[in-house]
Amino acid sequence: MTFEKAIKKDLPGYFQKGIQAVDKNDKAKFDFLDLSKVNGSVNIDKALEPSDKSGNRWDYSIGYCNKAYFFEVHSMSSGKNIDEVIKKAQWLELFFKKATSINSIKQYPFCWIATDAGNQLRITQKSKQWKMLEKLHIEWDIQKVRKHFAN
Repeated sequence: MTFEKAIKKDLPGYFQKGIQAVDKNDKAKFDFLDLSKVNGSVNIDKALEPSDKSGNRWDYSIGYCNKAYFFEVHSMSSGKNIDEVIKKAQWLELFFKKATSINSIKQYPFCWIATDAGNQLRITQKSKQWKMLEKLHIEWDIQKVRKHFAN
């Protein structure tokens, strides 16, 4: 199944060409993507806000080589932010149970892109938060995210 078909089936009316679904203020953070390989995008947060107002919704999915990748643009300035992103990833995994077409083309890692320039997570590898981020396949190191999309 293509990214476009999966989005149109599971989130009708929300598919956008290119990275048009990404908020204007966030677009510059996606400079690592080869736009010729982008199959479209969806703003998951906006699409599901009406039906899940209190949910910890993930921000975006971008089709890249017809696979669905997931991006959260969020601050990394505190431990509280880590817990918020963990909740969002847990929400995303529950969303996949309903969005079976998107689930069939999802790719890991889920990418957490810092809103704060140069911000790095300051947690140890032995911490509970680190283990949860890894368990949920969340990549927060922007250099590793860039490398993942370099091919």
